[in-house]
Amino acid sequence: MLVARPSAAVISELPSFQSSFERLLARAPGPVFPRARALYLQKYPLEGESQGDFRTFLLEEEIQESPAGAVRIRALALAVVAWGQPCFDAAAAAAYLERRWGLHPHDLQEVEGASWFREAGAYGRFCTPAVYERVAPTSLLSASADPGPPAADPGSGA
Repeated sequence: MLVARPSAAVISELPSFQSSFERLLARAPGPVFPRARALYLQKYPLEGESQGDFRTFLLEEEIQESPAGAVRIRALALAVVAWGQPCFDAAAAAAYLERRWGLHPHDLQEVEGASWFREAGAYGRFCTPAVYERVAPTSLLSASADPGPPAADPGSGA
């Protein structure tokens, strides 16, 4: 007899780590606004509107921009915050990361003597591969997309 596992059903409905990472960065202010971007990344977790005991944030990033305007952002470090808690339990945080995201960070370490943004709670840092890429927007004035000169205005007499 098979027994249903409710937690597995809930997890399968949650967005993946990569899709949550991409959604967060797609909404974040661009790299040309570093202060606004830093505030955004400290305030908004990958979980979105989470009410849980832990929340995951992008802590450090590497930004590469091409001359054509394409952007690649690589996560260098992430933070898992014990929301509203003055102490960080690394074992509970690791269990959360495994349960929520399927991550197994071997380098999870508490950041001692520090609280997350606006005293939100004690936190630890870890690394896991995550990359967000945005291609350069195409120009409306692109020569390759230009079908020809504009038609003459019928009222101009041309």
